[in-house]
Amino acid sequence: MPSFVRAALVAWIALGALAPIGASRVHAQSSFGLEGTPDELAGLEAANERKWVRAREIATRVVRAHPHSYVGHFVLALAQHEGEANFPVALREAELARAEFAARHGEPPRPGSPWRWHAMILQELADIQGNLEHHEDRLATIDRYNELYQPRLVGERAWSLMKLRRFHEARLAAYEGRASGDPQQVEIALNALCAIEFEAGQYGHSYEACKAALDFGRNSPGGPSVVDLTNFAEAARTELRLDESEQSLEEATGVLDGGYGNPWLEIGELYLREGRFANSLEALREVPGVRRSRIPSMRDSDRNESMRALASFYLVIGRSGDALRITERAVVMPDRRGHNSRDPEQDRAIVALLDRAARRAEAGVIRENGTGGPWIESLRARAAARVRLFEAWQSGRQVVEHLRDRARLVGILQIGLANGGITPPWLVSDLVDVLGPAAMRSAIGEARRSDRRPKSHGYYDAMESETWLASGDASRAIVHARRALVKLPVAEGLLVARVHVVLARALLDLGRSRDAARSLEAAVAADPSVLRRLDVALPARIHGAGVGAARVVERLEASGRFDDEGSAFDVRVRSDGNASEVCLRGPTRELGCGRAQRARGEDADAFARRTVRAFYDGVFAPPLGLGPRDISALEGPTRTERRPLDTVFGRSHLDVESTP
Repeated sequence: MPSFVRAALVAWIALGALAPIGASRVHAQSSFGLEGTPDELAGLEAANERKWVRAREIATRVVRAHPHSYVGHFVLALAQHEGEANFPVALREAELARAEFAARHGEPPRPGSPWRWHAMILQELADIQGNLEHHEDRLATIDRYNELYQPRLVGERAWSLMKLRRFHEARLAAYEGRASGDPQQVEIALNALCAIEFEAGQYGHSYEACKAALDFGRNSPGGPSVVDLTNFAEAARTELRLDESEQSLEEATGVLDGGYGNPWLEIGELYLREGRFANSLEALREVPGVRRSRIPSMRDSDRNESMRALASFYLVIGRSGDALRITERAVVMPDRRGHNSRDPEQDRAIVALLDRAARRAEAGVIRENGTGGPWIESLRARAAARVRLFEAWQSGRQVVEHLRDRARLVGILQIGLANGGITPPWLVSDLVDVLGPAAMRSAIGEARRSDRRPKSHGYYDAMESETWLASGDASRAIVHARRALVKLPVAEGLLVARVHVVLARALLDLGRSRDAARSLEAAVAADPSVLRRLDVALPARIHGAGVGAARVVERLEASGRFDDEGSAFDVRVRSDGNASEVCLRGPTRELGCGRAQRARGEDADAFARRTVRAFYDGVFAPPLGLGPRDISALEGPTRTERRPLDTVFGRSHLDVESTP
């Protein structure tokens, strides 16, 4: 599911009615009827001050001495939920708090009892149930709250109803909230409708609902929230209005509010799709800081999504080893999904597909670095590359398992829609190798027929061109590739580069090498690593001149990156034994060079290997120059810096009225 469902109902639906009003209200709680022993209230205060160890210690001491202390169990629930993100333990403690309160004061609370504790316990319980995706239980808890307290939680029910695919009831809940006239409820309702219509497949209605929510936010005193902006950005991407999405995300980066939304992550991925590598790098550098700003219960909500985005970035800039390091973790570390209605099998399929691509790319890098030198080195490199290719095949089998459901496979091809929301357009055609061209062509046809967006046809032409190429029908591949190049948005830079490669391969199959060379040159200029990712050999002549040049030429020829049957590209090696340079020239321009300086005591084979690596990294990767500090900044620490109870002690915990 896309970001607006991930981020949309940030402080509203996903958190129940826990609207933040600031920590200072905690000090005035006694005037709202909150009562407790000094130790109970000390635990609550420690939690409010984000002293989670102290809060847990005090509350543990309280419940050991007084097992029936509902305040003690409530504070433990807060500490485990907000402070440690241990949702199962938090659920147990919240249920105990509710039971102990009911045993002492009844449910509904008897007249004169401290009912505000009960209201807070119910809301915390509903919040935890939502995070654990116990949506039937969450609805029952909210309904019980609404029987007893005012203002009622109306629009908040919409999220769980939507997660249960009960769209009609979800709409009714959102409509009721919108009609209430309460600004908070109206905002909840508008964002709820934005998500509901998306999940229900009513994409035009979703776009309008998201726009209405953004307009409402713009007319509110505080202006639009990050939720409003990221929701609209996602709706715009659904309609393939990439420029509108980018503008909205850029605005959202200036109004971060500590919720689920992470516009830096989304805009980093959008820049990557466009082929704006430096911009993507700058955006992704901001992602860890946004995650640190969240309370612990939210921090891991998009952990896997962040890893997926980072792995995609590493893969595209030619750092397949770093991409593989990330995907190895991502395939076994799913996100918490209580705030997210996206299909988990789809997420796993995309991560497995990325893992497959990273392993295949790493096999190519191993081959680049190790073949063509001493025979034992070449033998080891070829063996290691084969191991990586076998691992890639295994990842492909995981993709197949996750996409066994026909509807899921068709959905994943619908770029930007509910079932295809996180699918990288430049990666999806890897499924042709995994599933086979005939199966993919059938699924593409079904996806195209059910997709009513006029701007979507270029994506299907791009996919279909690869199926025909894999089937050996170069003529049909050319037809679809050329259609795709005409129809695809200019902003789909990586996908356009991939289509150019497909077109070039089809042209080469028909002996049209001159036309193919122009397409290959355009592809490499837009996306330098595309040939390495697709493992496509470049038709080129390799020339060497100078001391040690022959060793470099031998390694280049053995790498499998070049096809000596073509003459459209030239690879020129120059070396004097101490310094070397390898440059690639296309039909119309020079595409780049790699240079190396021989280190003192370095043998000739090691120098040749390093020269080849410098060439590939200098020509077939964007010139970003990432170092260890950059990698550390991109991946970042995982600590949190926000006061978690700023959202727990909010308006709807305290500003409620009991019903007569």
